[in-house]
Amino acid sequence: SSGINAEWPLRPGGLAPRTDLGKGAGLEVHPELGGYVVNAELEARTNLYVAGDAACFYDPILGRRRVEHHDHAVVSGKLAGKNMTGGAEPYKHQSMFWSDLGPNIGYEAIGRIDSSLPTVGIWAHQDKTTVDSGNERPKAGDKYDKGIVFYMNKNVVVGVVTWNLFGKIPLARKVIGSLEEQTDFGKLAVQFGIHGN
Repeated sequence: SSGINAEWPLRPGGLAPRTDLGKGAGLEVHPELGGYVVNAELEARTNLYVAGDAACFYDPILGRRRVEHHDHAVVSGKLAGKNMTGGAEPYKHQSMFWSDLGPNIGYEAIGRIDSSLPTVGIWAHQDKTTVDSGNERPKAGDKYDKGIVFYMNKNVVVGVVTWNLFGKIPLARKVIGSLEEQTDFGKLAVQFGIHGN
């Protein structure tokens, strides 16, 4: 028997959208991602809009997606309403999600957070040194109080999870939106204030 040794396992849960509701309207359901396929303006058919986790939208940075985030539901719902009244604006928002896992632990995440993607993790030890998960392994009993995980597509960051580093989502949006190849993750993590600066 094999297992994974971890202090904090995370298991995301999700919901399937009620796609049976749109059958009569002939709405297209994405075969892999689920949800109604919409254009950049969140329009599924002429003058019929879909928002929130029922929408399978095209993200200009990350490709076709369907996400189940509160932030996405609010922003896409407002845009769909605006577009219903003639707005004709494309959806470009990178939604985020977060959780507090007790009084001393929390995370924020944005972009494509997908276990099938390679990751690079940078963790700050309580003595303020960092460990790059690609070069050095932590020892049993080591205490790491904050970190950042970059989800990669080739050498481009497509997702970011910050652990006990709060308010960094605007910077993460900028990194994901830049589509720049990254090679120095230690330097990138410093921009996120991993050392408390």
